[in-house]
Amino acid sequence: MTITYAGAPGAFAHEAALAFAPDRVAIPVVEFAAVAEAVASGAAEFGVLPVRNSRAGEVPGVAALLGDVRLIVVEERALPVRVHLLALPGVAIDEVVMIASHPVALAQCAEHLVALGIATEEASNTAVAAAALDRRDRAVLASEAAAVAYGLVVLKRDMHDDPDNATHFALIRKAPLTAKPRQ
Repeated sequence: MTITYAGAPGAFAHEAALAFAPDRVAIPVVEFAAVAEAVASGAAEFGVLPVRNSRAGEVPGVAALLGDVRLIVVEERALPVRVHLLALPGVAIDEVVMIASHPVALAQCAEHLVALGIATEEASNTAVAAAALDRRDRAVLASEAAAVAYGLVVLKRDMHDDPDNATHFALIRKAPLTAKPRQ
């Protein structure tokens, strides 16, 4: 049985998928809409979507996906999110001129980013940004699991502005078919 999530191994949604369903095979897809479609079509038994973050608020576009009549929310829970600044091994923070991450992660770390004075750019996912990191003058905001998965080092831990930073994730599955009334 499978559970799907948006991103790549090491994404916060991957961690949520493992927390919700540790006995399922976790399958990454490119975007939130692909999670919903995989579940609605039956390609995946379950899916995980981030609904809102305690600091950054609603995750854009997810509420509309959860409103799809082909899906139901089985469970929703808040999971702690620890966002770290990651770079290639041997890179010092003063070498970094650009930090990439998902827009919600950038919002979670806004005050720390302003204090660093380093430009930012949006990425489709925290772990996707980590997997793509190949320049010494760049860094990413992502999980420690992403650092391990992609051979990166933690330059600065706990970049999130809220020490109790958490994201609410929804576990979704295909809605059961309703029986037609008998004639």
